[in-house]
Order: sequence, then C-alpha cells, then structure tokens
Amino acid sequence: MNKRELAELVESQAGLLEDIRIDRDNLEERLADLELALEDQGWYKLGWLSEREFSRDGLRTINMIARYMYLKNPLIKQGVDVQTRYVFGQGMNIASDQEPVNDVIQGFLNDSKNRAELTSHQSRMGKETELQLYSNIFFVFFTDTDGKVRVRTIPCDEVSEIITNPEDRKEPWYYKREWSQSSLNMDSGIHEAETITAYYPDWRYQPGSKPVSIGSKTIEWESPVYHVKTGGLPDMQFGVSEVYPALDWARAYKEFLENWSTIVKAYARFAWSLTTKGGADGVAAAKTKLQSTLGTGSGETNPPPLTGSTFLSTEGVDMKPMKTAGATTKAEDGRRLLLMVASTMGLPETFFGDVSVGTLATAKSMDRPTELKMVSRQTLWADIYRAILDYVIRKAIDGGTLDGTVTEEDDGTPNIEVAVDGQLESPSINVDFPPILEHDVSESIKSIVTAGTLNGKVPAGTIDMETLSRLLLSALGVENIDALIDQMFNEEPTEEARSMVDAVKGLRESINELIAAAA
Repeated sequence: MNKRELAELVESQAGLLEDIRIDRDNLEERLADLELALEDQGWYKLGWLSEREFSRDGLRTINMIARYMYLKNPLIKQGVDVQTRYVFGQGMNIASDQEPVNDVIQGFLNDSKNRAELTSHQSRMGKETELQLYSNIFFVFFTDTDGKVRVRTIPCDEVSEIITNPEDRKEPWYYKREWSQSSLNMDSGIHEAETITAYYPDWRYQPGSKPVSIGSKTIEWESPVYHVKTGGLPDMQFGVSEVYPALDWARAYKEFLENWSTIVKAYARFAWSLTTKGGADGVAAAKTKLQSTLGTGSGETNPPPLTGSTFLSTEGVDMKPMKTAGATTKAEDGRRLLLMVASTMGLPETFFGDVSVGTLATAKSMDRPTELKMVSRQTLWADIYRAILDYVIRKAIDGGTLDGTVTEEDDGTPNIEVAVDGQLESPSINVDFPPILEHDVSESIKSIVTAGTLNGKVPAGTIDMETLSRLLLSALGVENIDALIDQMFNEEPTEEARSMVDAVKGLRESINELIAAAA
C-alpha cells in the first residue's frame, strides 16, 4: 500500500469515526430530552412501567411531591386536614360487649407502643393524613409468646415489590422490602449505612410449607404485613396518592396568585405623578419639599422606587400606568383553578376560605357527596380496625390468654370463636364514630325517644334499653359511654338497689290486685 492509498484509508476511517461520534451525540441528546420530559418547568409527567401500574420510582416521585405540597401548599394542606378532622376529629369508640374479648381489645388499644403507632387520637390523625398522601399503609405485626400483639408500619417507599399468587394477582404472598439501615461505629464515631433486603409474608398467607428465604434474603414469617391501599384502580397493586390529581392545579393556582401579586406590586410602585416647571432645579426643589430619602453622598441618582413613591419629572416628561381597563387581572380570576383542586379533594370551595359563596344552610350542613365521602372513609377505618382486632384476638387465643378456637376455612380464612359464659361465639367488635354533622340535640333525642316508645310513655320494645341508653348518651355527646353502660347494665347491683327493685315490684303487684278487686 503506497502513501497515497494509506492516506485515503486514514481519511475514510476518520470520516466513519466522525459519523459514529455524531450519531452517539444525537442519541445522547435524545435520551437527555426524554429524561427532561419527566420534568417540564415543574410539571411532572410520570410514565407507566406497564399498562397497569406506575413504576415504583414514579410512585416515589408522586409521594415526594405530595409530601412537599402538603407541607408547603395551603390548598393541599387544607383539603387533607379537613378530611382528617371530619374522620377522626371527634374521636371514635372501640369495644366489645363480650367481657373477655373486650379485655383483650382494650389491652391492645391501651398499650403505649400501639398508641404511639395507631390507637391514640394523634396517631389516628397521622395515619389518615398518611393514607391520603401516599395511599399505601403497610402494617407489620409483632407477637410475643403470650399472644400480645404490637403494631408498626413500614414506610411505603421501602416496599419495592409485591409478590402475588401466580394464578390470582389480587392474592398477595410476600412484600419485598429494601431499606438503608444506619448504625454508629463506636470505635470511629462514624455512622455507617448498609442496604438490607427482606421479605415479609402477607398476614393472610399461611402455606403448608414455609420457605426460610427467597434467594439469599430472609422471609420474616414472625412479622406478617397487612397492606391497606386506596387511590388508583382496583387492579393496581400499589395505591396512587389521593391528592395526585390536585397537585398540578394547586401549583397552577399558586403561580397565578404569585403573578397577580407581582402585577399589583408593579402598580403600587408609583402612587403619584408630579410634573413641575424649572427643569432639574425644579425637580430638586420638589424632592426637598417631599422630604426624599435620596442620599447625597452615594452618587446614586436613580434609585429604585419604593412602594407608594412619587414620580417626578420636568415638563414634557410623564409616566402613566398601563391602561388595563377591561383586561385587569383579578385574584378572583383564578377561581376555576381553585375549583379543580376542590373537586379533586371532594370538598366545597367554602372549605378553602371563600365564604362569599356560602349560605346559612351550607354553614349548618354539608354537601351530600362530601358527607358520604367522610362516612365512607370512617367505614373504611372501621373495617381496618376490625380486621386488626380480629388478628389480635386470634393471637390471644393462640397464646392462651383468651379461651377460644381458631379453625381454617377451605380458602384459608380463619374462623374465630371465643368462649363466653361457657359457650363459643363469634367475637363481637363494635367500632363507632360520632355523627359527621352536628345535628340539633333536642331533635335527635326526640327521634330516639319516638323510636323507642312509639310516642308512648313507656318503652315499646322496639329497642332494648341498653341500646336506647347508648343512643341517648351518644346524642348528648357524653364521653366514656361504655363505662357508663357497664355501670348501668352490666355491673352487679348493690343490696340497696336490689331492695328498691323488690319494693317497686311489690308495689306494682299490690296496685294490680286493687285494680282487679275494684273491677
């Protein structure tokens, strides 16, 4: 190969390498565009991992935005807080009319660890907020040898995968958890972090053979998980934040008000316009008379005006605000953006501070769809607490602290029966919430009395006395209803009370005899 042929070969190879470099740069640019498409001036466009689910990274991003917006954006915070207050603001009552079962329930509810996580008023409010923002709660249960249960939760972002029955996608088997655990090195004083992976079984999954691990990762059979999911669609394994549809509109409303505030601030920069004769000397004289704060030694001749400043000029120079008649932007023009947030949160706009659209009727009541939403949420939480307490009762039976039996149905569902007065019964768990709306107390009492007496003077037998008393105490807003009911109906009467009852019975019999004799 002569020098000329060698030069041609080198030149052709250089051109090929340049084409490859250009193609590579174009490819990198296209990939960068795709990545930037995820965030377009603060608006997130999250792609799908498949046709059914958001990717876990996508859901983590949604959760992060929802968290920040709750802490920062007044609309999101108000919407979430209003629902939380309606659901748990008046408290709730959990009890059983079966004494041994009630002892187990109250022991679980009053445990200090459980109160910190789930059963105190503050923790209930926090769990409702968490459920709205993340739409996933992973309860994990720890049981001691006596059957005493304590509950904790796994942060939803740490659950990376849900393994289900291959033949039934809605039957979860395992939850894969990946988290970073930090520990202090006592020798160096440095915090060292390590990534840990483990699998947790679903609390309803009880296979005949329990494997020790999946791959090299341990299965924590002693710490089953109960997954509560809201938001999204029924065929999704993970819930999607309930505030997700409102995030863009809440952000748009915030930016609208910021822009409106900027315009108003610009209008307020100059409050007066003054034109004077005498050229520069006349302007200087006018400044002196208006007591301008312009410094004389700084050399500054055109400082930025403060809000409410006066514009000074010589003849022939004038400054006027832009004519905005017919096109002035008002804060109320953003109402449609606010309504988009309100519709997503399922709340009327009066709840977001606009009392001008309210009436006396709306002040004393609630829109029916909003009322049903709150009642539905209370029903969900009642089901959650009953399910957890069923598990607590089951473990108490297994641990020997509660007399009863647990058998498995064909589909694996536990059938629980407890011994009450020598007989096996299904456990009774009552979860009650005060009324969502504050009704007229006198009207509520009249309705209860009418139902119990059918407008007569004595009980008509339509409602037993214990239930009737419970309804009346609840209508009156009395606290510790269960304790009062126990004192009224379940505690052993004193000798004095028995004597009074016997005396009343004897008096009633005497009166009946006199009536019969007179007839």
